Amino acid sequence: MQFYIFMVCMFTGIISGVVYDVLYIVRCALCGVNKSAYTVKDKIFLAVCDFLYCLVFAAGFVFISVLFEFGDFRLFMLIGCALGALIYLKSFHIIVAFFVHKVYNIVTTKKEQRN
Repeated sequence: MQFYIFMVCMFTGIISGVVYDVLYIVRCALCGVNKSAYTVKDKIFLAVCDFLYCLVFAAGFVFISVLFEFGDFRLFMLIGCALGALIYLKSFHIIVAFFVHKVYNIVTTKKEQRN
């Protein structure tokens, strides 16, 4: 049963990576990809996005725990969620980040050419 719970928690971590990528795309669209050019407003927006991510992740974990009737909280559950998120961030997120940067560069280049 513990292996099953661990795998469900890993899947929850992978799904949290998808949520992270949605917020990542929104952040890049609104604030840009150049972190050194962020204004105070951009940094506040980033903090709000990070807070929203944590809330969604926590709510998702609680929802999954109640849905599958996990009962007690165990350390391996947290490790499973973290491992799933890490697997996602080290695999699919790299592809998403690459395309977000490419699209952002194309859009900004075209915008500069018009001006």
